[in-house]
Amino acid sequence: MRPAAKRPGAHSNYWKITMNKRTDGLTIAMLQTEIKADPLANAKRILKRANRAVTRGADIVVGSEMMLSHYVSGDRYEDDAFIAEVTHAVSYIASAWQHEAVLIIGGIATGLPGQVGEDGRLRKYNAAFVIQNGVCIQNQAGLPFATKSLLPNYRIFDDARHFFSLRQLAMERGMPVSALLQPFRVTVRNRTLNLGVMLCEDMWDSDYALKPARHLTDHGADILINLSCSPWSWQKNRKRDQVVRDICQKTGVPFIYVNNVGVQNNGKNFIVFDGASTAYDHTGNIIKLTQRYQGATQLVTLRAEAQVLQRGEQPDEAELYQAIMVATRGYVATLPSDLARRVVIGVSGGIDSALSVAFFAKVLGHENVIAVNLPYGDYNAKETKDDAAELCRRLQVAYRVIPIDELVDTLCKETNVRPGSAQHKTVQATTRLQVLAAVASQEHAFLSCNANMTEIAFGYGTLNGDLRGTFAPWLNCLKQDVYRLADYLNRVVYQREVIPESIINRPPMDELTAAHGERHDPFHYGSLDYNGYHDQMVRALVAFRRSPEWFLEQYIADSLEAELRLPTGTLQHHFPTPADFVADLERCVTLFHASVFKRVQSVPGPLVDKRSFGWDLRESVAPWVKTQRYQALRKEVLGR
Repeated sequence: MRPAAKRPGAHSNYWKITMNKRTDGLTIAMLQTEIKADPLANAKRILKRANRAVTRGADIVVGSEMMLSHYVSGDRYEDDAFIAEVTHAVSYIASAWQHEAVLIIGGIATGLPGQVGEDGRLRKYNAAFVIQNGVCIQNQAGLPFATKSLLPNYRIFDDARHFFSLRQLAMERGMPVSALLQPFRVTVRNRTLNLGVMLCEDMWDSDYALKPARHLTDHGADILINLSCSPWSWQKNRKRDQVVRDICQKTGVPFIYVNNVGVQNNGKNFIVFDGASTAYDHTGNIIKLTQRYQGATQLVTLRAEAQVLQRGEQPDEAELYQAIMVATRGYVATLPSDLARRVVIGVSGGIDSALSVAFFAKVLGHENVIAVNLPYGDYNAKETKDDAAELCRRLQVAYRVIPIDELVDTLCKETNVRPGSAQHKTVQATTRLQVLAAVASQEHAFLSCNANMTEIAFGYGTLNGDLRGTFAPWLNCLKQDVYRLADYLNRVVYQREVIPESIINRPPMDELTAAHGERHDPFHYGSLDYNGYHDQMVRALVAFRRSPEWFLEQYIADSLEAELRLPTGTLQHHFPTPADFVADLERCVTLFHASVFKRVQSVPGPLVDKRSFGWDLRESVAPWVKTQRYQALRKEVLGR
């Protein structure tokens, strides 16, 4: 193994000028491709596109992390036959790549001595392979691939469950991990370059003691190349740009970031990868951007003076709509081939189901949407039924009306359920689900679950009723997001009012009791123009993992409205006294914890926020514990 050579003046202006000369004129192709489940099919498609990139003048072709198989594959990584298929795909690409140009791909490696991992299974590495002239070359530490140093173990990520890290390998060999973080030396067009290759999390090193980018450049890397499989979420690209800028300004070398594109899933969450592959100069300025959400091969030639680009920003509703649309199409692609790409939606005249109808009419085509209204007696107002019919007329969607009176009344009679009781509401909800499921089966269609994140958080729905279905597009959308998406579809997507304004303006209600009963939802959702308290409570609890103690602390400090971005006076309007505030907080937190049993059986849906229900938020069915800190804060609030 070569000794690590410290470069002189690693962070000086002199070194930055030298680096520009060594990389000036280098053409790199960012190979952004959608990943399928079949490793060999992926390999063939990658080779085809990489060869085209070389004919277009690429000196180095860079792919993304785990691009031969889905990165989010669950325990498929424990299937040795599947792992063998992935490693065979790597060998297939390497033997077929007979170019001086360098190809860098992400995959799985198993070829180092000590084949057993710490779980007693076949040892596997999340790896990047640097291929030239038909072989995988070694880095300057003698490793035949770059392996991931920092293994994320949060949210949907579970790398340490399956893969052996570079840190573990270094510890096993009794050496510092920095000794293995060495670049790959290649010669392209009579130019010798040191490529600092790393994988995804290795660039997000701010909370780690190990700094892979710094070690690679300290060992002479002329350029940093990051292969990623990084999901889209709010402001993720803006944050990534800042992370890369910091790295470039500390190391003085250009940075290439190539990401997966498309949809992967863990059975509960359909995860969107927007691509957004980007080339940065040695100061961290963006010099080339790749089209988002689609396969693309983007070439960039590094120059000492390159044009600086700005990343375009879209409105939040546009970003959210696009991510959910991509996730939904990814879900539809997983359906068995004998199942028609059609959807059945229970349409009530409410905003959630109306959004589902308009959304699926755009995603699948209006001819593939079947909307079913399921009225019971006089519980369903003429206005809501008329709105449901008008919605479908405007969208040219098939509309059916199937009354459930006889089914509900017969079941209630046989089980002694009293009209107007909570059980009577449950029977209505479960009966509707049974009818919708029967229609979906007859039509060879899947069934939409229209529940939104706020309802799911508080268990405001029936487990075997409106919380059931096959796919829940609004799983990760607050009620306010539903309103905003409905408005966005009208204004931008359809450019006409397909969702009647009367639906958007109507206060939410369940229509599970007679008109004189309590029908309005017991939560403050907000509107198109302002945030709602309970919506923002849910986002605080789920996305930001705020605790009940945090709510009390912010209330005491008079900062809760600012933290939740609520209009001034919201809390006073809804909770005139501290006792009212505490009572509502305890009601909602109790509902949140008591509803876990519903969520663990939840319908899969898109993951489009910092944290989502499903495998992203791992919950246990356990009651809320009122800690000593909570009791003390509660006493302080009530004593004000």
